[in-house]
Amino acid sequence: MSAPLPFDAPEVTDAIAAWMPSTRWYPLKGQRADVALAHRFELGDAAILLVRAGDSLLQVPVAWRTEPGASPIAEIDGHWLVDACHDPDAVQTIVEVAAGTRAVPGLEGDAITPPGPAGASRVVSGEQSNTSIIGGDGSWIAKVFRVVHPGDNPDVVVTGALTRAGSRPVPKLLAALQATWPAGDATVTGHLLAVSEFVGGAEDAWELFRQHALATLRGEQREVPDARALGAALATVHRDLAAALGTAEASEADTHAFVRGLEQRLGWAREQAAEALADLDDELDAAKRQLHEIGSIGELQHIHGDLHLGQVLRSSDGEWRLLDFEGEPLRPMHERSIREPRLRDVVGMLRSFDYAAGSAQLELPDADPAAADAWVEQRQREFLAGYADASGQADERDPVFRALLLDKALYEVVYEVRNRPDWLPVPLEAVRRLLTGESVE
Repeated sequence: MSAPLPFDAPEVTDAIAAWMPSTRWYPLKGQRADVALAHRFELGDAAILLVRAGDSLLQVPVAWRTEPGASPIAEIDGHWLVDACHDPDAVQTIVEVAAGTRAVPGLEGDAITPPGPAGASRVVSGEQSNTSIIGGDGSWIAKVFRVVHPGDNPDVVVTGALTRAGSRPVPKLLAALQATWPAGDATVTGHLLAVSEFVGGAEDAWELFRQHALATLRGEQREVPDARALGAALATVHRDLAAALGTAEASEADTHAFVRGLEQRLGWAREQAAEALADLDDELDAAKRQLHEIGSIGELQHIHGDLHLGQVLRSSDGEWRLLDFEGEPLRPMHERSIREPRLRDVVGMLRSFDYAAGSAQLELPDADPAAADAWVEQRQREFLAGYADASGQADERDPVFRALLLDKALYEVVYEVRNRPDWLPVPLEAVRRLLTGESVE
């Protein structure tokens, strides 16, 4: 049998181009895009390929094998090109590079605590924008950033800072992998991989709260997840981040940029969800005017940036653990690394409680809406109380709080119009309540 083709062969790029749209993480679903190999990092019989698809730069770790394995890409000249994330031997090599025990030109590992052997590693199912791999010994999880950007990834920088600070509510960062590649006449660097402590035996916070909401609507008794402790955990992380990465009082220019961004997103939401928001024109006009009454946005710091119940686990010891400090995946990398008001994380979690109850109502359409509203209000109250106890900062009368809460709900309206029309009533009702003057109480 002949040797496999080199990884920069056109046939390899063509096979990847045909395969990528079938993956969950491919960001250009339903779009036609030219695909080209931008750079490669050779790892023997495996490689990390950076592939340009339209305007996106994508990471595709691959390997040559004699069998199709768990995730085949294509058979080419009698050899199988496979997705290396599903291949334990290739994963072992990549983790060794991240741990700094194997040298590869253009790749630099950064190990805080070297991860254990990959062994019979496995890929986490269900993830969309990235690919996560659990090590065979169950002690670590490696997140492969599928969409690659120049610059530091906040999931590495922020989680690394929290690890060095000993922040208890965040799984420790163990190692990271950074790459250097050409971009036109320049050379840029960016993160490809983060390896973190794996929280074994943990429960998903979204499912815990959703199941409690379902039980409440059915009139059943069920253990209440501790939203107050969750609020305290977030306050602890914010405090640790402030100590590790610093804070800054917002300048007049910062406040102006913040208000301008909210104003632009409000206009975008009215455009994208015009029909859904049609009967709220006057209220939205008033909300736009109120944005200009914000005098200052206060202290700024690094935050989570995309916080919701799906980013939280309850560990086997009952503690809440916050995950995925990458920020909103659709935002440019430089925007995800800026300091922001802490309240953005707070309102993200408040909206997530509303979604947990909304999911329960969709499953039980005959349930009493008042019971669902009461459940949301109670969980939000508990969370805010826990946050305030630990930080002293959670003033719902703050115009920044109200503006961020409306901004988040409007974003959700647009998302549901585009993707899940059946879910539209959940954020739309929240927008209606906010605009007509009702409080979170």
